[in-house]
Amino acid sequence: MAMGRKDEYQSKLEFIDLNVFVPSNHILRQINEKIDFSFIYDKMEKYYSKLGRKSLDPVLLFKMLLIGYLFNVDSERRLEQEVHLNIAYRWFLGLDLTDPVPDHSIFSQNRRRRFKEKGNTVFQEIFDHIVKLCIEKGFVTGEVIVTDSTHIKASAAKGKVEKVVVENTPSQYLNTLEEEAKRTEIELEEKRIESGKNKRGRKPKGSSTHTTSIVKTDPNSGLLNRPGKPSGPHYLAHTSIDTKNGIIVDIHPSAGNINDCEPFIERLNVIQEKFDLKIKNVGADRGFDTTPIHHGLKTLEITGYITPIQSKTAYNTTSYKEFIYDDKNDTYICHNQKILSFTHINHSGEQYSKVYSAKVKDCKVCPFREQCFGKTATKRTIDRPIAHELLEANKIRANTPEYKMVQKLRRVWCEGSFGTMKMKHNLFKTYKRGIQKILEQCLFSALALNLKRMIKVMN
Repeated sequence: MAMGRKDEYQSKLEFIDLNVFVPSNHILRQINEKIDFSFIYDKMEKYYSKLGRKSLDPVLLFKMLLIGYLFNVDSERRLEQEVHLNIAYRWFLGLDLTDPVPDHSIFSQNRRRRFKEKGNTVFQEIFDHIVKLCIEKGFVTGEVIVTDSTHIKASAAKGKVEKVVVENTPSQYLNTLEEEAKRTEIELEEKRIESGKNKRGRKPKGSSTHTTSIVKTDPNSGLLNRPGKPSGPHYLAHTSIDTKNGIIVDIHPSAGNINDCEPFIERLNVIQEKFDLKIKNVGADRGFDTTPIHHGLKTLEITGYITPIQSKTAYNTTSYKEFIYDDKNDTYICHNQKILSFTHINHSGEQYSKVYSAKVKDCKVCPFREQCFGKTATKRTIDRPIAHELLEANKIRANTPEYKMVQKLRRVWCEGSFGTMKMKHNLFKTYKRGIQKILEQCLFSALALNLKRMIKVMN
C-alpha cells in the first residue's frame, strides 16, 4: 500500500457540537453536571447598574477564573490564551469556537473598579455558598475541625522594610480571659480589705504598644521568620478543614508575622455563626497550646485536641510542678513546707498569670534556697496561668485514642491540602498585593480543591 499524504486542504462548512469533545470523566464536565452556578447572578447583581449596555456574563468570568485555579494557570494573560485553545474550557464557559474569549484585562479592571471596596465580600459569599451546599448534603458535619496555616510568598521587596511602633489590639477572644483576670484581681483586693491588709500587690505588667516591621512595597504582608521556613515577606493562610471529607470551611489570610493561633478562636466563632454549624472537636499543633486558646474553646463549648507544649524550667532550678498546689486555699506549698500566697496578676503579651510569692524571711533561711531559685533573687515566685487547669486537661486528653485520631487527621488533611493547593491550585506565591486580593486568591484555591473533593464524594 502506498504512503498517503494530506497535501490538499479544502475549507468546508461544519456544524460542531463541543459537547462531543469533552470526555464524561473530565473534571469540568463533572463540576458542570453537579454544581449549579446560577446563584452567582444574585450575588453579583448589586455590583452592576440597571442602566447602560450589557456587561459580560459574571458567571462566565467567575468560571474562567475558576479554570485558572483548577488547572494551576497563575497568569490571567496566559489563562486567556489557554481558554482560546482548549475546547473543554470553551465548553465549560459556554463559548463556541468562533466566540471571542474575554480579555485578561477585564479581571484587573473589575478589581480596580467594581470590587475595589474594602467591604466587598462577593468571592467570600460564593465560597460560603459552596460550603453551605456541602453542609446540606452531609459532606461537612463539624464533628472534627482541624486547623493550621501555610505561608504564601508575597510579591514584595525583602530589603524595603521599616520598623514602626503600633498599638496592641488584643483579639476578641481574649476579652473573656481579660475579664476573668480583672475579676480575680477585684476578689484579691476584697480579701485584703477583709483581712485588714491595705498593702496592694504589684500592678500587672503590660504594654500598650509594640515594635513591628512593615514591608514598604506591600504593607499588608509581613516578614516570616521561623525555623525551617523561608524568610522574607509572606502571607499566612489560616485554614480550617472538616475531616469527614476534607472540605475547607474557612480560609483567612493574614500577614506572615502573625502567630498561627491569633485568629483561631475568632474564625471558629465565624464558622459556627455563619453556617449555623456546631463544632464539637478541633485539632491543632503545639503552637495553639495556650491558655487564651483553651479558654476560648471552653467559651465556644468546643473540645480541643492540641499537641501539648513540653515546658522546661530555666537554669535547672526546682520546677513549680514539684510544689504542692492547695486548691482550697489557692496557695502553693514548697519542699520546706512554707506557703506561697497569691499576690497579684501578671500580664505579659496575651498571657494572664496569677503570681504566688513566698515570704523573704522564709526563703532567707531555707536550706533548699539555691537549688530553688538561685543566689540573686530574694524569694521564690510561681507564675500560674489563669485557666491553668485547661492546659492540664489538654495534657490528659493527649494520652487518649481520640487525640491520636484527631492529630492523624490534622496531618493528613492540613498538610495534604496545603501541598495540593501550592502545587496544583495557585497558592505557592502571589503576584498580587493587598490583603483583599490575597483573600481572593486563597478563596479560589480552596474552592478549586473543595469542588474536586465534592465531585469525588458525589461519584
